Amino acid sequence: MPGDLAWIADAWRGGNLNAGDLYITCARGLSPRQLAERMSDHDPVEIGAALTGQEASALVDLAQIYCVGRLGQSGDWSFIVESGASEGWALDPAVSRDGAEVVIFDPRPDDPPSLFRYLTDGEVQLHFELGAGYYPSGAQPDLLRQALEAAGAIAPEDSIDDLLGDDQVLPPLEAKRKALQVIGEYFGLILPQHTIENGHLPSVVTRTSPPSSW
Repeated sequence: MPGDLAWIADAWRGGNLNAGDLYITCARGLSPRQLAERMSDHDPVEIGAALTGQEASALVDLAQIYCVGRLGQSGDWSFIVESGASEGWALDPAVSRDGAEVVIFDPRPDDPPSLFRYLTDGEVQLHFELGAGYYPSGAQPDLLRQALEAAGAIAPEDSIDDLLGDDQVLPPLEAKRKALQVIGEYFGLILPQHTIENGHLPSVVTRTSPPSSW
């Protein structure tokens, strides 16, 4: 369905790419190049050859190249899918300055759970774990609560998880799928699964040094 990002949850589990090749950052109000320039730890940013995810991952040597991104556009949203040592959720919120909106899907393959973060006006508006309960933070912690509850991605705010029956508590993977679907629908964000998983996209080196979260 339009806006359904549930496929990301399954892709993070394996398949054509490893989770470490699926750090996804999207921006509305920026071109793909502008997003790359704001995310990059070096200047100037050079757009390179079109690569698959595996080809991008092969360029990461954790010496001179720490992270390689692949750029695209989907509707109003630009996106970069990174392989390697992405900044992920710790990306400087200033990337969303001057009216841009930025959403981050961080698989955290080495330290689950996965995370979602929404930035705008240079601030964190919403940050929460995907498929691991709902403990939001940010300037608008309740931004998606109603939609997530309606979709069954999280328990109602006035319920106590421990008192819910087993048939009322979603498995983490299914909760993650539903949360990603809600995010896609809320933000009008569609990402091309086949292209991201199997296709060639213009490449860019986004990090030549370790991320700040290391």
